[in-house]
Parts: sequence; structure tokens; C-alpha cells
Amino acid sequence: MIRIFKQLLMTTLSIGLLASIVGAQGQQTVEAASDSTQATIRVDKVDNLSSDFIMGADTSTMISEENSGVKYYDFDGKQSDLLTILNNNGVNYVRVRVWNNPYNEKGQGYGAGNADLINAIKIGQRATKLGMKVLIDFHYSDFWVDPGRQVPPKAWQNDTVDQKAQAIYDFTSNSLKTLRDAGVDVGMVQVGNETTTSGICGVTGNDEYKLFAKGTQAVRDVDKNILIALHFTNPDKTTTMLNYAKGMAKNKIDYDVFATSYYPYWHGSLDNLTYVLKTIANTYDKKVMVAETSYPYTLDDTDGETNVVKTTDDIKPAGYPATAQGQAHALRDVINAVANVGPKALGVFYWEPAWTTVGGTDRAANLPIWEKYGSGWASSAVIGYDPTVTTSTYGGSQWDNQALFDAKGHALQSLHTFKAVYTGVNEQLPDPMLSDDEATIASLLKNPSFEETKMSDYQLTGSIKLAQDTPKTGKNALNFYGDTDYSADASQTITLDAGTYTFSPSIQGGDTNASSDLAIYATINGQTKSVKVAPLTGWKKWLKPELTFSIAKQASVKLGIKIKSNAKSWGTTDDWILTKIANSDTDQSGSSSSQASKTSEQSASSESDTLASSMVSTKSTKNDVSSSKRDKTLPRTGEKVMIGFGLVGIVMLASVCVIYFKHQAS
Repeated sequence: MIRIFKQLLMTTLSIGLLASIVGAQGQQTVEAASDSTQATIRVDKVDNLSSDFIMGADTSTMISEENSGVKYYDFDGKQSDLLTILNNNGVNYVRVRVWNNPYNEKGQGYGAGNADLINAIKIGQRATKLGMKVLIDFHYSDFWVDPGRQVPPKAWQNDTVDQKAQAIYDFTSNSLKTLRDAGVDVGMVQVGNETTTSGICGVTGNDEYKLFAKGTQAVRDVDKNILIALHFTNPDKTTTMLNYAKGMAKNKIDYDVFATSYYPYWHGSLDNLTYVLKTIANTYDKKVMVAETSYPYTLDDTDGETNVVKTTDDIKPAGYPATAQGQAHALRDVINAVANVGPKALGVFYWEPAWTTVGGTDRAANLPIWEKYGSGWASSAVIGYDPTVTTSTYGGSQWDNQALFDAKGHALQSLHTFKAVYTGVNEQLPDPMLSDDEATIASLLKNPSFEETKMSDYQLTGSIKLAQDTPKTGKNALNFYGDTDYSADASQTITLDAGTYTFSPSIQGGDTNASSDLAIYATINGQTKSVKVAPLTGWKKWLKPELTFSIAKQASVKLGIKIKSNAKSWGTTDDWILTKIANSDTDQSGSSSSQASKTSEQSASSESDTLASSMVSTKSTKNDVSSSKRDKTLPRTGEKVMIGFGLVGIVMLASVCVIYFKHQAS
């Protein structure tokens, strides 16, 4: 019996010892993983990547962030200079925007870094000391410019086109000479920022080429070694992008680099990005690059200011989770898409990786800091100059969740990407993409949400095409746009049994005018019934018109959308829902009038998001990323399990020792 007890004791002792060791090893594993000088995320190698490929970062808000009390920490948790951290992790180029005069008459800054020449010099000098080159991004405005607005500087607003052209020359030339005299190593200059539909400095059409010509001439006259970039956006609009390059060539604009913004959740497929850049590079002998890209590491708001990208629906077109891993993979894939262009691929710039949280999540507490130091996206001082800023819209960063640093300024694992793409790291880890379990759209039509890229079930004519451009669900939608007045038609013909049906596609878009005419229709036996679509009111403000029709016997029905619209108007249509609401006319009695009334009301209604639905969407997003999508993202560490197992082992070991020595004593 004593022998059996001793054997049992030794067995238990061994188990306890083993549990203790495993627990200890588990704790060591967690500590090793937290030593983030080594990447703990997956980054796939990019083949044939040039050693001088630009790994850039736009740090335009850096001075304002630092003045607001923001600090940055490297992977060891040590506070350090932001540019030093970036440079140590492979960033070799810094991009800085320059506004003419981002201050009101009282000297109050407009915000977003108060990006004047003085701040550009400060950032440029610090970058130059680290051996990094600098890209100066001239907006030719006192505040933000983009495809939606190109507001001239206050001092130029009454100038003629020729006067603006000369003002651009003088401002560019004087600024570059000042930067050079201050010791800033300017390697590249952007003449304009996202000069797409709204032109440059408020000038569009043929006159805009006068401004481009004077801006590029100014750079050449100061230093012929500085690369000149022209910057556009929306590469998903393939024909439009190619036309910009064609227009520059036709008007003999002297430049070196064709640059585009590419945000994975807005701008279509990576294959299309490569195609657009490669076509321009080879056709016009230009270097090409992505001047702006980014991706969220979280969908949470960290500073009390609502973010631009904030829901699962926002990121579904891109397909990456809102995690540091998803962020790394998105950046890696953009680098790969540009590198695939070939020898003329210049590089990629990550946009505002350090525009992190000021203070905490209390917007009211943060607002005075944003106002004082210009670290929010817009201050109250800009109201009256920029038409998009009002007393209810100015505030903090709307991009903090897309930084490469967390809310406390600590470097995220995604920052490893700039270096890791050369060798690859942890490539054995699971594919870091969102699952494709998109809810099926209930519709009698074939391919109602256009996820099948073979569009043989549809007839498309005019300026409408399949694109990854603002889908309502899934990745694809039908996009319509025209540089000039245009027409378009999309339809599907289907055989239906006798009965009453509703046809209801979703539509969003903007920039239409009184001449624009959109309608949905059903054509049966040569007779067409249609419902006019209400005016489009903006991006993601979905309308859902409804058309109700009846057929007495089985018939072929053509269902579609017809568009006649003005130049520069745009939009998408998605989720074409066709449902049967009654089998025959006799089945409708008592319900047809109420249905028609309901249909009429719904055809004029908008499906724009409300605050409540946004909150619900955000809540479900967290669950999607952390739970239901977990099998598609990186595995979690076993810290709690391993530490718990270790504690159990220690307790068992101690208990066994007590029993053993008591037995020996007896």
C-alpha cells in the first residue's frame, strides 16, 4: 500500500511539475510575443521590390500633435522622436502639405496641422537630418483641397486665371527657395493635391492647364533635379484617370511622376490600380506612385470625433479586418500592386500615420486643445472660408483609427510592414482577410448585387460599368459617371409568371443638377412603366425607389435603370431587389391600395444612416471582428490559459510536497 501511495505521489508530483513548467513556458511565450521589436503579424514578401522603392509617410500634423502633448513610443515602449521611429522602421521619405495662409484675420489657425511653410520647414529639417528626403505637397489653397473642393487662397480669390497662374509660379518658386535655404532636402514636389474633378485652385477645364504649366515651370526653374508629381485620385474610374494623363500629355505639361490616392475601401481592386498605373507609365513614360493610402487598425473612436471609416460596412469593399494585422496586409498589398507596375514604380506614401488621439475620448475636453494647437481636422477659425466646415462639424482627428500608432502613441505591429515586405515574416500564419460570408440578397433577379463579375445577365450601355466603387453590400456595384453630359442604361430581362411585383434597386450619388433625369423602369410587351428617382444627395446617402407592376400571364419583363445626367455627376446602384407581392389580380383585393400607398412613400425616402443605426452597426462591427471573424484573423495568444495552467501546477506541486513530507514524518 505504501508503495502504491509513493507511486501515486510521484505521478502527481510529476504532473504538478510538468504543469508548472508548461505554465512557465507559456508565460515566457507571452513575454516574447510582447517584445514587439520582432514582428508578431504576418507580412507576405513582395517579389522584385526595388531597394530604392519609396516607403513614405505624410506627417503634416506632427508639429501640432507634439504641441498638443502627444508622445510617440517605439516597439520597446521607449518614448522617441516620431521621425526617428518611422525611419528606424523603413520609412525613407516624408510628405508634407503646404497651405498658403491657414489662419484667419485674428491669427487663429485653421487646424489639421496649420500646414504653412514654417511648419513644413520644421518637419523637413528634422527629416533631412535623418537622411530622409522630403516631398512638398502644394495645395494652392489655405485649407484642404480634394476632388470635392479646390478653394483658392484668400489672397487670390478675385484673380483672373492668368493672375492665378502667375501667383502659383511665384508661391512655388519662393517657397522652394526658402526650403532650400533652410537646408531641407526636397526630392519631390506635388503641383496640386487630388486635382481631379474640381481642377486646381478653383480652375477647371482647359484653363487649368495654364496653372499646371506655371507650377511645374517654377519647380524646374528652381532645381531641375527635383521630381515633379501631379496628383489625382479615384483610380477605380479607369477611363477618367487615363484621360487625365492624356490631357497632360496633349497640353505638354512638364512633369515626372503620375501619382494617385488609393484607399482600399473606396478605390476598387488592386489589379485595376496596377493596370491604371502601368498603362500611364508605359504610354507616357512617367514614373508612378501612390501618394496616399491608409487602413484602420480599429473601428473604435478614440478621441470623441467621429471617424471617416467607422463601420464594418465601410471596410467590406476592401476585405481586410480592422486590426493591426489587417492594416499591415492592406499596406503590403498596395506596395505590391505598385511594385507590379515594373521599373517605373516609384513608391507608396502612408497618409498621416501619426495623427493619433489628443487627450482621451471626451470630445468636450479635447476641443480647446484642438482649437489652440490645430491638431483637429478643422478649427472654428476656418468657418466662412471652407464651405464644408460649420459650427457643428469642426473638431478633432477623423483619422486616428488609421494611424500606425495606437491611442497612446505606441507603435503598432503594422509599422513593421515597410521593412518586412522585403523578406516576408510569419507567412505561415492564417490569411488575414475578412470572411466572404456576405448575406444573400433575396431577389428574383440573377446576380442582384453584382458579385458575379461576369455580367452576362445584364445589358449595359453608355457610361455605366461594374466597379468596386461604393457598393451597398459586398464588393461590387454599377458605377455611373461622365466628364461631359452623358446617358446610361442598365437592365436585365427575366421571364415572370402572372402576378404583381415590386422592383427596388438602391442608388446613391451626387453633383446632379436640374437637367439630370434618373428613372427605374419595367418594359412588358413593348409598354414601359417607370418611376423617377429623387435627386441624389451625396455619398452613401442611399435612395431606394420602388416600382410596382402587374402582369396577367407569363411574360418577358425588362427591368432597369435609365440615366441622363450632367457632366461630373456620379453615383452607384446596387442590390436590385425584385419580389413578388401577389400571385394574381384577384389576390390583391383589399391590399393593393395600401401597398401602392406604401410604395409611393418608400420611393421618395432615403436610406441614409441615422445615429442609432450607426451605433448598432458599430456595436456589431466589434463582434464581427473579434468573434465571428476570428477564424480568418490571427490566433489569439494563450496567455490566460497558460498562466492559469501554470498556477494550477504550482498549487498541485505545493500540495503534493506537503502531503509527501507529512507522510515521511509519520
